Amino acid sequence: MAISPNKHPDLNDATVIDGAADPVKPAGVRDRDVQMLAYPTKAMAPDLAKSIVGLLICGVIALIPEMLAIIQWTAAGLALLFVFYFVRTLLRFQSKIYISEYGIRLSSIRGGTAFAWSELSKFRLRYFSTKRDGNKGWFELTLQAGESRIVAESSLVGFDELLDISRDWAKDNQILVDDVTRTNLMRMDEAQTLVKAAASERTHGGA
Repeated sequence: MAISPNKHPDLNDATVIDGAADPVKPAGVRDRDVQMLAYPTKAMAPDLAKSIVGLLICGVIALIPEMLAIIQWTAAGLALLFVFYFVRTLLRFQSKIYISEYGIRLSSIRGGTAFAWSELSKFRLRYFSTKRDGNKGWFELTLQAGESRIVAESSLVGFDELLDISRDWAKDNQILVDDVTRTNLMRMDEAQTLVKAAASERTHGGA
């Protein structure tokens, strides 16, 4: 459970990063109390490979002189989409998210952003399906405090911990969540319940 907002420590003596107090590691917080979350290589590598292959195929088609103009323009457009997908995947791959009981910080090539949990003002959870039946896909968590926004996908190692602490703070900060977020939270709870039940069954079955 997240600590109460009225018990949030004074950040005046906090660790300083880029001239600003780090809300993740205020004074007195040890390094071991800060958790680093990152996207696994095995999850990112296939996406990077797909974007490169798609870019090469579409690029070649777009450059074939004998090809119909409409096909060339379509291929060129798809090539640009693959470039966007590649850059997006690369940025996500090298991004790191740091969390503690007190705040969250995102570090990436483009820079970074951070805020204290007591400043959290928006909490949103979306689900994107890769199949029509909705049985396969990923969750996207959006956290915002003022103009600062951090987005994380469920492939992030430690996503469950991030969701739990941010969910607790959303309640403490009395943030109103939309119906889609509420439905997805219930879906996550059901999935976790099934995983725990399966683990318990395996444990007792092997006893």
